[in-house]
Amino acid sequence: MLRKMMTHMLIIVLTITCFIAFIEKSLADPLIQYQYLTNFEKTEFNEVIWFWNVDTLYGSVHSNDFIGVKGGWFGGQVSTSQGRILMRQDLEWDRYFANEPIYDAPPVWFPSDFPHLRQAANPRISSHENRYMTWIRMMGEDGIDIFQYPHGTERSDSLLVHLEAPFYQVIHVEGDVEIEGTLVGALTVYSSGDMYLLDNCIYEGADPQTGEFEEEDMLHYLGLVSGRDIIVKDTEANGRANGVYIEPENMDRHSIIITAALIATNGSFTIEHLNRDWELYQGPVPDRRGRIIVNGSITQWRRGYVSRSEHEGTGYAKRYYYDNRFQEGGPPGFRGRDRYMIQGRHDYLYLRNQEYQYNVQNANIGSLTIDEGVNIELVGPQPIIIHNNLDLRGTEENPIIIRPRVQGEPSLFRVERGQNSIIRLSYVIFESNITAQISCDSLIVNNCEFNGAVNWEGTINVTNSTFADRASMTGWNQLAVSNCVFEDGLDIAGNTRDGHIINNTFVKGTDFGLRLRSYRNLEIVNNIIAFNEAGIENRNRRILTLSHNNVYGNEDADYVDCIAGEGSISADPGFVNLVHNDFHLSEDSPCINAGNPDFPFDPDGTRADIGAFYFPNPNSVNGDYEDDNSIRFELSGAYPNPFNSTTKIEFNLPFTENVSIRIFDIKGRQVTKLVNGDYSVGSHQIEWSPDRLGAGVYLIQIQAGEFNAVSKVMLIK
Repeated sequence: MLRKMMTHMLIIVLTITCFIAFIEKSLADPLIQYQYLTNFEKTEFNEVIWFWNVDTLYGSVHSNDFIGVKGGWFGGQVSTSQGRILMRQDLEWDRYFANEPIYDAPPVWFPSDFPHLRQAANPRISSHENRYMTWIRMMGEDGIDIFQYPHGTERSDSLLVHLEAPFYQVIHVEGDVEIEGTLVGALTVYSSGDMYLLDNCIYEGADPQTGEFEEEDMLHYLGLVSGRDIIVKDTEANGRANGVYIEPENMDRHSIIITAALIATNGSFTIEHLNRDWELYQGPVPDRRGRIIVNGSITQWRRGYVSRSEHEGTGYAKRYYYDNRFQEGGPPGFRGRDRYMIQGRHDYLYLRNQEYQYNVQNANIGSLTIDEGVNIELVGPQPIIIHNNLDLRGTEENPIIIRPRVQGEPSLFRVERGQNSIIRLSYVIFESNITAQISCDSLIVNNCEFNGAVNWEGTINVTNSTFADRASMTGWNQLAVSNCVFEDGLDIAGNTRDGHIINNTFVKGTDFGLRLRSYRNLEIVNNIIAFNEAGIENRNRRILTLSHNNVYGNEDADYVDCIAGEGSISADPGFVNLVHNDFHLSEDSPCINAGNPDFPFDPDGTRADIGAFYFPNPNSVNGDYEDDNSIRFELSGAYPNPFNSTTKIEFNLPFTENVSIRIFDIKGRQVTKLVNGDYSVGSHQIEWSPDRLGAGVYLIQIQAGEFNAVSKVMLIK
């Protein structure tokens, strides 16, 4: 007895130490932040599984699918990624819900596998190609016994291994597993096959009748994770053959209590013997087995049945409670950076900002949305393929960062063209050795940094971005590149009918600064092409519009198979620091005010400069002006951008002023004047619907007194 007491105290101390060590540096895995979480609510036969009056759920509930409700009570917040909940139309939501449900919520990502659990597992148990069933019996402070016996035979006590009470331990079983008992410690059991619950799986110290426990005093954690289904076995302990009616006072003869995080990654949480007509086993009529009482969380790829109407009622009532400790911690493997491994096929993923980075390996994704501030590590040479839409929503303060797991190891970020695929990248940093290979219908890039090679194909609009490695762009209908820096050259190909390379800097290329392989209509204006192996080469031999560029200091030649064009110069561009890659213009640069005079002015109100960065005139009134009330002149731009019918142009005024807003095409020709009149102090919004204009890039210019600003917008048809 004394030895058991000392062992129990040691386990408590170790568990507390483990809990403190992990709780401070990690948040819970998204899969255990809900009491109930599903990807699909319907069966694979498209049958809705309804909630009924026997169902009670306390804690947050989410489904990516439609939730069907004909009864029951939801004591926490319910959310769905669909636009409504399926329920009787004549009833108000508060009949079933403590809080009004949330609709159109972002879907929760479901991984198909947990490789980090396999890596962390000790022991790892083979089922010898599933010829053997593994039986795990938790025995409290006496530890864990693991048995194996041949599949399809009677269960036998053939001991495989004995373990002490687990200290933050993972057990991996390659195959099917049975589990039962009382846990002391922190344990996750991960099976690649089905997981069968023979009897209660409960923490020591929890109420054996209800599963309740004081969360602030509970130190144990249990995770039960299956690569297929988690199945409540039809045993006498779980209420086989009307156990709840035979001995209603004896919990050992009916019901099952589970204190754990249950996760069925590719299957369901369900029960054995549903008494369906085609099943060999048929139970009594009715076949009431009691309740399933869960104090923890349930996550399942597809919702499974735990009760049916067959035999006048088969299975269990549900009473689910949430373990609030899972908001901050969880069982082994469900807190800390390794839990965020993305693998396998996903129709849609939405990655939220979090404390730790995501890891991506062998992922095949339909559409992907990533929030600002997310960090991603790519594992392996070809870790990800995206087929349809990609929306990376970084900000200047919180960019999205994509890096290889092993520095110096090449990795491919690949987008294959899907149907009507739209790719938007804003404030994204691709670190070195990552090749961004993108094929799509429409690609819109702004304020991004590419430190590896790029190979793009589609309708392309890229602004205010930097390219440290070789870039290749194959344009279809439109190709617009402006205010970008290319440090190892740009190759242009495709059948671009509306191409514009304007106000860019091409510098230090080990081959050509700008190589034109194929196009139909292309203009190159206001660019710096300097200090490359060669300047600009036109292999296409089609008509090319070149004007007001500064092509200088290219070792072999400045122009190959093309001529400079009107207004072009050849002079040292006067970068701030060429050696340290600061390609802003110094105050004596010949590129200042040397751009096409027909183009809209720079934001400082002066003639356009040449190159990716304009030199602000300190004597001009520009967008950085602020009056004493801190309301400043500003052209906020257009939203949406790109657009296909109507966009809204927003601007701010610090005092009443006469305002003129004009729209120019990319060649600098005015196409319309939207506004010409007095506007008061504050923010204003103007709609523009260019019904008769063709698709392409347009320039919005605002003049208000001495204030002058220009913004770009893209019209898509």
